[in-house]
Amino acid sequence: MLRRFRLSPRHNALVVALIALCAVLGLAVRLALYVRADWRYDYDEGMVGLQVLHILRGERPIFHPGQPYLGALESYVMAPLFTMFGANAVTLKVVPWLLSGLYVTTTGWLGWRAFDRRVGVLAALLAACAPSYLLITGTKTWGATAETLALGNLALVTGSYVIDVAQPDHVRRRSLAVLGLVLGLGCWVSWLIAFYALPVALTVWLLGRARLGQAWGWATLAFAVGSSPLWGYNLTHDFATFRYLLADQGDTLANLPAVLDHLTYDLAPRLVSNDPRWPGLSWPAIWWLQIVYEGGLIGLGAGIWRGPWRRSRRPTRAMLALFALSVPLIYVLSGYGNRALNEFGFDATGRYVLMIHSALPIGAAALAVWLGKGRLWRRWLTAAVLTSVVGLNLLGSSRLDLVKGFASPYYTRQPVTLEPLIAFLDRENIQHVWTDVGIAHVLMFDTHERVLAADWYDIYGAKGLVRFPDVPRRIYAASRVAFVEVVLPDQEETRFEQAFRQAGITYRRERVAPDLLVIIPQMPIDPALVADGLGYQF
Repeated sequence: MLRRFRLSPRHNALVVALIALCAVLGLAVRLALYVRADWRYDYDEGMVGLQVLHILRGERPIFHPGQPYLGALESYVMAPLFTMFGANAVTLKVVPWLLSGLYVTTTGWLGWRAFDRRVGVLAALLAACAPSYLLITGTKTWGATAETLALGNLALVTGSYVIDVAQPDHVRRRSLAVLGLVLGLGCWVSWLIAFYALPVALTVWLLGRARLGQAWGWATLAFAVGSSPLWGYNLTHDFATFRYLLADQGDTLANLPAVLDHLTYDLAPRLVSNDPRWPGLSWPAIWWLQIVYEGGLIGLGAGIWRGPWRRSRRPTRAMLALFALSVPLIYVLSGYGNRALNEFGFDATGRYVLMIHSALPIGAAALAVWLGKGRLWRRWLTAAVLTSVVGLNLLGSSRLDLVKGFASPYYTRQPVTLEPLIAFLDRENIQHVWTDVGIAHVLMFDTHERVLAADWYDIYGAKGLVRFPDVPRRIYAASRVAFVEVVLPDQEETRFEQAFRQAGITYRRERVAPDLLVIIPQMPIDPALVADGLGYQF
């Protein structure tokens, strides 16, 4: 009977081709969003672009500015693209876009490794036509999100070969070395790799350490090579990474009920649909997606022992189920979930649990294949379920308000374009600007730092991150400086202007766009004199 289910190498090639086709589909879906959004990017993405420009000028950063826990790998990969195609909004998006294709491919590969070919192809299809939240957040140039998804999936795939005792010993040993390199790179890129590293390491140690011998040494060496930038930096910077990660993240135990509540009622529906700020799907549709995806996660655990799957692949299914279970557990216990309880209500932690999308498509695909075994009507029902999930995901993406979707979760009123502001500043020959943090990096990247911009209040008033310390110093020293504020289109009276009037400062006022107000003092001033008007309006 089992011989009926054995497919030839020709069928394997077909499965590989179908997964590759799904990756192309996933790239097309995400490209369509980029184009519809006119390649919109937020200020954190602009910061990455600025770092790439600095790399091209000879700087060699290890981490992103002001964040000694986010490796600069993405910036180095982008540098040759900037050289070949120019520093612009399109090239800024290429690396995370390509990584999204790798995410789709490795999700299908992992589904195949854990279950079978059908699950692999369907998982790749579901990853390609993913929920809107993943499509946008997973393709932002944030320096760690897309990279962590890709590296994490590679860790799960290579780990599956290590724990598969049916594989030849030399394959398992080489896979262990590759796993060490992948986890080393991930350790440098972002602490989020812990979501993958802990379940993979535990499964390998419990189920796959037999007959690996000297491969452990090679894996340790590979890990050291991959993570070497992290160690080199910390040895010369008083272990800044570890001091940050081990810093107080709040009262985790006291906040545990509130964080779990937020995880259940905010993040869970968000992850399978979209941010509530982006018009998308109805609540019945979101509930249906939750039932399918979360039912698939439950099925991952049950699929370890039950279902029409090979016994030899149980360790891989166990590893995948352990990963799915550990994502919310690590998130809650790490203390980072406390950020979700901020008084402003913005999405501060969604990207921290986005990694669950390494398991969601596989669980849903496996559940569909499992339920579809047997009578014809069950197969049609399964097809209907999968079609509804893909259809709702694509429908949600087509309905997105991309102006809001591609804005920063922290700063939601980023203007659609800064071209009127840039044109005005060029006419006035103004090259130094105090402005809101949400547009400072975008303004600098759009002008290739012809205009230098910083948020005085964010740096000096709110004690925020200082990304590029030299920039505010140069703005302070400039003889002619403009102050730029984002305002509501119909807003006339602002705290911004009130602060200048109350300080008795003579200024010129220009409304360069419905949502951009520019004030040019008639003489150099210390921004501290108008600090009351430079706070976070939104």
